[in-house]
Amino acid sequence: MAIVVDLTHTSHCPVLTGVQRVSQEVFRHLAATNGSTQAIIYDRYAKGWRGPDAVEMGRLTSTNLPPVRRPTRQNWTFWQQWRGRLGFTNEADWLQLHGSSLLVPEIFGDRNFRAYAKLRAHLRGPAGAIFHDAVALRLPQFSQPSTVARFPAYLRELATFDGVAANSKASRNELQEQWERLRLRGTPPVVAIPLGVEPPAMPPIPPVINNEAPLILSVGTLEGRKNQISLIEAAELLWKEGRRFRLVLAGMIEPRTGGIAWHRAKQLQAAGRSIEIPGSVSEVRLQQLYAECRFTVYPSRYEGFGLPVAESLLRHRPCLCGPGGALAEVACGGGCYLVPSPTVEHLAHGLRALLDDQGLYQQLVDEAAQRRFPTWSDYAREISAWLGDLSPRPAHTPPAPEKILAHVHVAENILVNSQPFFRQQEEINHELIKALQTEAGGLAETTSKLHELQIELNGWRYGQHPPRPND
Repeated sequence: MAIVVDLTHTSHCPVLTGVQRVSQEVFRHLAATNGSTQAIIYDRYAKGWRGPDAVEMGRLTSTNLPPVRRPTRQNWTFWQQWRGRLGFTNEADWLQLHGSSLLVPEIFGDRNFRAYAKLRAHLRGPAGAIFHDAVALRLPQFSQPSTVARFPAYLRELATFDGVAANSKASRNELQEQWERLRLRGTPPVVAIPLGVEPPAMPPIPPVINNEAPLILSVGTLEGRKNQISLIEAAELLWKEGRRFRLVLAGMIEPRTGGIAWHRAKQLQAAGRSIEIPGSVSEVRLQQLYAECRFTVYPSRYEGFGLPVAESLLRHRPCLCGPGGALAEVACGGGCYLVPSPTVEHLAHGLRALLDDQGLYQQLVDEAAQRRFPTWSDYAREISAWLGDLSPRPAHTPPAPEKILAHVHVAENILVNSQPFFRQQEEINHELIKALQTEAGGLAETTSKLHELQIELNGWRYGQHPPRPND
């Protein structure tokens, strides 16, 4: 079965984390096992579909992109922009793919979704999408306002596919719950296919026991949702108790929500604490850190899967983490010290246990050594088999009133997940209902109101607003 994979965003993204990494891995391993797999790009300048050029293919196949300190926007070269504007595209050739299936592993935007209609009309095979998580709605305070506003439309557009593969059971349940809240009917089947994990190139080595200053490693983008600030404060509690250890936070910095953790880490560095924030590191350096560390910590509040946890366990390194989202699924097989929630107090308790209790630590090392995860090749085979079993469904376009409901959906999620940062729910509901009185003006007014609420929440989160009289 021929498979066409939309990799528009990944082919222009300078970083390889999260969704981009999943998209790249699934394409690489599908192509390795299925010679009929082809990447396809929607050229925003030519306004048409085409195959990847040499630069784009390099990003799709490279496993070791240069480290990036901070996330940046999509990168289209000068030549790519002008080539598209001049109409140099081979869309007609790329639409002669009758019988092929479409796979969308990325979180697509409105531009790509509108273009899928033309693509699907030519492919004729089923269309499947991969769903990662609903962080934008679960934790809107840590997401870009534009992403929060766009996400309900994305969920509605997912419902037009022939099938959706979620990264975990938690993500599958989350998607179905969000569809219910959007009042969608006739949604496609959703299956849970856990992500693959690449085993280390060399057999894991036993942890180096350094009782003087053991290394504790945390891998992940420095951002609010990943919650490194709680880990930093938990480490400070232990340093004040006289414990000696090194803490390394490896990952690029997201300035908008990760700045508070970065600045706190710099303060502690200046005070003489053993904390390092190298930013994004090369694959070689990352493997060195795994080999040197005693255990890892993944303090994230919510994950659609949690690859760093699985990667730590494959290297026989126990992981301290919370249960948010799919993390409990990854952790339940052993090798993890699971805390009730990733608060400062709970993380500090876990750090003490893994540093002080050698019997517990060795038990978790032994459990980690027994863990097995599907590889990316296994994942690609499962995705291919799932896509082959899908049947095309009748074309479905969400009705216009769903646009209004989508904005209400964002408001509901912000209200549910943001207490106690706002005043009474009834008051905010009343304000939003007033903005939704007429469909003509409701969309713009509601979007504006939601952005105001988002700004207010971020202000509360980072202490930029004084308490309200009613709080």
